[in-house]
Amino acid sequence: MGMEQSQEKKNSRFSLDMDIDCRHVHVVDGIRGLSVLMVLWFHFWQQTWFMPNYPTPWLSFLGITNLTPSHIRWVGYIFVDMMVLLSAFCLTLPIARSMLLGEGVDDACTFYKKRFARIYPSYLLAVLVSFGFQLWWGHYPSVSYALRDLVSHLTFTHTFRADTYVYAPINGVLWTVGLEVQFYVLFPLLTKLFRKSPLLFWGALTGLGALCIYRYALKQTPVNMQVNQLQTFLPVFANGMLAAYLFTLYCLKAPYKRVWGLCFTALAVVGAVLIRNEIVSAQMYPADKQIWQLENRMGLSLCFTLFLVSAALSLKPLRWLFSNPVCRFLGAISYNLYLYHQRLMVLLRMSLGFKSGADVAAAGTRMQVFLTVEALGLSLLLAAVLTYLWERPWQRWIMSWGRREERAETATDTESEERK
Repeated sequence: MGMEQSQEKKNSRFSLDMDIDCRHVHVVDGIRGLSVLMVLWFHFWQQTWFMPNYPTPWLSFLGITNLTPSHIRWVGYIFVDMMVLLSAFCLTLPIARSMLLGEGVDDACTFYKKRFARIYPSYLLAVLVSFGFQLWWGHYPSVSYALRDLVSHLTFTHTFRADTYVYAPINGVLWTVGLEVQFYVLFPLLTKLFRKSPLLFWGALTGLGALCIYRYALKQTPVNMQVNQLQTFLPVFANGMLAAYLFTLYCLKAPYKRVWGLCFTALAVVGAVLIRNEIVSAQMYPADKQIWQLENRMGLSLCFTLFLVSAALSLKPLRWLFSNPVCRFLGAISYNLYLYHQRLMVLLRMSLGFKSGADVAAAGTRMQVFLTVEALGLSLLLAAVLTYLWERPWQRWIMSWGRREERAETATDTESEERK
């Protein structure tokens, strides 16, 4: 009885003492949604060459006559690393609670079932839709190539070959899902090692990733096959897993004080500034941005980690910026928004008769703005419809598999007991 009361006290303090939900970290919703928007901005810029410029005469005394967010639009793709970090962070939160609080955790079969229900329905639809368009346009030189491209995407192995990854006619953004699923396959095994020593595990996984990057990936010419492989993302996954553990440990052990919330708010600002500096460096200096990505993946991931954890522990106003209803909505539809935004923009550009972003730019700023706004609106609408009318119903149906049999077995056992 005493142990149960002690456990309840721990759980109560863990979930309520800091006024922070440690089981669903709501700032993650907004950060995920905004990260997808950064990637979307980059892909839309590729199709329109739209470069917004905002005159700021009221800041002329500071020497700032206009604001041009060119850095983000040219290197928005690096926010995929933030999305990968968030995935590792969220997957590890239940493991951290299990380690520190003794909470139950899903077995491997349940874990895979949940991941399948969350990922596959929307992914399958995106693959089939894109594949159908490529067949219609005649982009496959042979039947064997078309089948290889389709099967590799359906089995998440498309990142292993150049013809199904670098040069694949199917939607280019799908490499990220393949990467995530490959990590999911390993995750139950990784968590067993993580439980023994989170810090030692982090060092080993980070070291292995650095070895893969510097001893293999960077020695390839070109590096376009290696830049987005699982082994080169190992430091990002390691940072996300350790961040989840440290976040949970802090919430459990540290008494809440407003001064600490203020400190974490300041650290979140520092993290944002560091990310901004990384973005500027990525846009301004490297001759080969993919080589820059590989060389700076660890540093950029640490900046993302600092911002993520600090924002999650910051004062309420900052947390609200990333957990308000709009941000939660963006987080909810972010998966389908990511899957379809690029393909939809390409279709809209082609439907207007433009062959490239240069053609759109030549048509003038109004056309660039019109195409950008139209693509954004339709992408958000399509993502919302697919999330709530396709993804969620399929997810509920898949998760119900096996429950009927369990209920039937329970009812049979109950009847047998009653007869006895």
